[in-house]
Formats: sequence, structure tokens, C-alpha cells
Amino acid sequence: MNQEELTLSKLFDSKNRRFEIPSYQRAYSWEEKQINQFIEDLKNAGKKYYLGHFIFEKKEENILYVIDGQQRLTTSIIFFSVLKKELEKRKDNGENVSLDLADIQDYYLKDLRKETQKFKTVKDDNNFFIEEIIEAKPSHSQELKTASIIRIRGAKEIFEKTFSKATVEELESWCSLVENATITEYVVTSKVQATQVFAFQNDRGKDLSKLEIIKAFFMLQIYLSSSSEEKIEENIGYLEEEFSTIYKQIVRINLYEDEVLNYYWRAMSGKGYYSEETVKGIKDKIATLETGKADWIKDFVAGLSQAFETVERIEKSDNSSIKDLFYLGNMALSFPFLIQARRLNANEETKNRLIRLLENITFRYLLRGGRAELESRLNPFLVSLNSDGNIDKIIGDIIWNIQNNWWWSYWNDNSMHQYLSGHFYRNRVDNYFLWKYELYISNENHPVPHKVTFSDLISNESIEHIAPATETNGDAVSHGYGIYDDRENPEKGIISGGWLNCVGNLMLISQKHNSSIGNKPFKHKLESYGRDNLLNQQKEIIAFVHDKSNPIWDVAAISKRQDAMVKAAAEIWNLDNI
Repeated sequence: MNQEELTLSKLFDSKNRRFEIPSYQRAYSWEEKQINQFIEDLKNAGKKYYLGHFIFEKKEENILYVIDGQQRLTTSIIFFSVLKKELEKRKDNGENVSLDLADIQDYYLKDLRKETQKFKTVKDDNNFFIEEIIEAKPSHSQELKTASIIRIRGAKEIFEKTFSKATVEELESWCSLVENATITEYVVTSKVQATQVFAFQNDRGKDLSKLEIIKAFFMLQIYLSSSSEEKIEENIGYLEEEFSTIYKQIVRINLYEDEVLNYYWRAMSGKGYYSEETVKGIKDKIATLETGKADWIKDFVAGLSQAFETVERIEKSDNSSIKDLFYLGNMALSFPFLIQARRLNANEETKNRLIRLLENITFRYLLRGGRAELESRLNPFLVSLNSDGNIDKIIGDIIWNIQNNWWWSYWNDNSMHQYLSGHFYRNRVDNYFLWKYELYISNENHPVPHKVTFSDLISNESIEHIAPATETNGDAVSHGYGIYDDRENPEKGIISGGWLNCVGNLMLISQKHNSSIGNKPFKHKLESYGRDNLLNQQKEIIAFVHDKSNPIWDVAAISKRQDAMVKAAAEIWNLDNI
């Protein structure tokens, strides 16, 4: 291993030297905050700029793999690409540019003699990088298909905006700062050396993700526990392949990498939701192993790679029950179960049963406001998931407990009936329930995929009080509504009886429609409900009115509709159908 203090321009000085990001390293991850900080550092640097240290693995005579520092190096290449293009524009406009722009191209972007790329990013992103950055084409056919590609474009656009407002003198000054930025270079010639340097460098208090800390820790453990240099090379090669897959998946999913790591640890640790903090738990587990550390690490990383794949499949699934789980927004409860089911190679029928059960439980849990701790009830079942054969049994056991065990009474059918029969407006699942009710009453009128998705509902629909929250002109009866405040028989009043905010008086309606009808008389509202409306829950309101020729929306109508909706809920979330 050699160490030399040098500048960025000297690093790229060799005409034949090329740099590559290997597939087992993270794709580009800098976002607006980091790019803006990079720019601010240049503005405040004075005459000296320090870009940091870099670790390279020598693959061939003139090819260096970037092991550490790729975010800074990639950003620098984007910087030079945008700077060159901006200065070319200024030169064409007659401004005096003293920099040799061909040198910038030759040093940092493309070897002009061989027409070869000087810096390659990860394989999946590199074609885009060539078109967008290396060749700076104004338009091309490469798509924004990964999060890292989107970040590359974002970095380019931030530089473009900043450079367009700067003077030529400022641009040339910044170029000089980056070219002459002091760096420290470490070049290693084997995976063994790369493992040592990377592990010690990246687990010493830097702001890393848990996944990065664990990766560095695993590399060090492989180095310490393997029997020979050849075995270290073999085991590190195995980890590189798995992390190559993981990093490809990270940029294709929405879930943050450390969340996937946490859910996987809960699934496989044997302690479920109550596993130790992930990094500590994994390190403690390794410490208990007298032998077989390398094999355990390899198995763990292979399973983690599969967990990322599972998350990607779930996020991109067309399965309606999976989409429902995401709509409910409590995936922390579900992901460990789903990851474990995938680990056990459960068949599709069993996985679908599990998904339907998780949606059912999550709805019941959120219906009552998330009160009463659910994880402690589910944890023994998560921990006991240890073979494909027992998943169906565990599903049955959970259902039995919800139906028969008093500890689960918070979420049984009686509890669901109670919460659907009381004050429901602004319940955590009010929109979700009304959407599911719409699907229930629509049947073949709304084929799958449903014309109105839950996402559409959230953005376009609001909840209508059929009997308005405020009496129309202080006189509800004359406007087609029942008595609001019945002093002699309070339970018969829409407000005094607590019927105003119950589910029977609520329905989905477009925001525009809701604004247009306001507090109009019920007869006028009813006419608007029946005119070319997409949602059948609007069209069916007339069915709950006693006298169709003189429609009155009163407690009797609200109660009748509420009974129908509660009955529908009992069928939609019938545990016996799972």
C-alpha cells in the first residue's frame, strides 16, 4: 500500500489512467444539500481547497477501482462537464476565457487520443453518464430509470443554475480550486488490503448509514476470521457480488436502505420486533460465534440481498392487497412478516393469505386509532415463523386469537363494529373505509384495476357530511333534514344523538362537487348525487330515504345506511375468508 499527497489534476494527469466505480459500491447518492455544500465550500475556500482522501484498488495497470470517495469524485466530474459547457457558451458569446477547455475534456472526461471515458460510474448508470455528463449531449434517449441517475441529473442542473449566474473569473477560479484541490490517495493491490483500509476507514464515526457500517464491519470480520489470503479473496468476492445486487436494488426502491436492514434483522434475529438495535445486535451476534463467522456473514448478506429484492417486488406489485397495505401506511408492521415468508420460500397462495391477514389486522388496528399495542401480540408469531409449513398454521392461530382471545379483543369483530358505529369523521381510516365500501357496492361496475384508485381519492376526493355540520339557515327541517337537536329524545336528533359524524352520514365526493353544493337543501343535493357521478355511494343515497317523493335525510335514514355499511365491513374484513 502506498500513500501520497497530491492534487486532483495530478491524480488524473496520466493520459492512460482510468477510474471505475465497481458494481459492489454504492451508486451516486449526493442530493441538493450535498451539492450546494460543495459549491459553498468552493465559494469560501480562498486559495486552498481540500477534497479529502480516496481509496483505490488497482485492477489493471491503468485502471483504478474507486473503493472510497466516489461521491466526491463523481461530483467533480459533473462539475467539470458543466463548467466546460458553460465556458464554451461564454466564449461563443465573445467573453474572454483563458482556460484550455480541451484540456478539461482530455483530463477528466474523455481521452481525446483514444476516445475513451476517463471515469466510469456504476454499470447500470454509465450509459446515461456518458450521454449526460461525459459527452454533455443536449438530448438523448437514455431514461431516468434509477434514483442515482435522477441525482446525477439533479447535480448537473444545480451546477448549471449556479454557473449561469457567475462571472467567467469566478468560474475559472472555481476550476482552479478543484483541479488543485489537495487529496490523499491510497492504492491497494488486493481485496485483502482494500478490506483492511475500507473497514478501518469507514467505521470510525463518519456519517454513514447502518448498512455501510455493517458492510465495513463484515469486511473486517472476513479479514480477521478467514484462514488464508486466498480464502479472504474468495469470501470478499462473495460479499462484493451480493452488495452489487443490493446497491442496484437500493436505487430502485422507495424504502430507505436502513429500514430494509432493520426489517430483515427483525425477521431473522429470533427476537422479532424487539430485536436489539441493528448494528449492535449484529455485532453482538458475531461476537458470540466461536467458529463459522465468515459463513454466517455470507448467509446474512445473501439473505439481506433477498430482502431488498422482496421489498422491490412488494413496492412494484399489482397485488391489490399489497397496495391496500401501502395505502394504510403502517408497513413497519408488515415488512418483517413478508421478508420472512420470502426467506422461507412460501408459495403464492400462502403469501397472499398472509398479505390479506396483515391488511385486515392493520385496518382494525388503525380503526381504533392505533391504541393498544399490537406488536407485542404479533411478535410471538413472527418469531415462530421458521418454516414454510408453519406459516399457514400461524395465520390460523392469529385469526383464532383475534376471534377468541380476550387479549385480542381490541381488534375483534365486536370492536370493529363499535368503532364503525360511533364517531367516525376524521378517523385514521375514514377515507380508506369509504373507498373500500365503494369497491364493495360497485362490484362489476368498477372492474379491476379500479377506475378510482385510493391515491386518486386522497388527491381529488373529500368527505361530505350528507346532513351538513351546520344547519342550513338554522332550520334543518325545512331544508329536508331531520331534527338536529331533539331535547325530549336526544338520541333522535342528528347532533344530540351523535349521528352527524357517524359513518352513515359520510360519503366521498369530489372537492369541486362538495364546494358547489355547500349547505343546499337535501333535495338539491340528492339530485346532484344522481347525475353522472362516478361513485355509487352517492347514487345509492336515495335508497335509504323513506319517502322518495318527499326525501328527508334524518336519523332513520342515517341509521339505515350505517347498518348497511357496518354489515359491508363485516364481509370485507371477514377473517373466515382469509
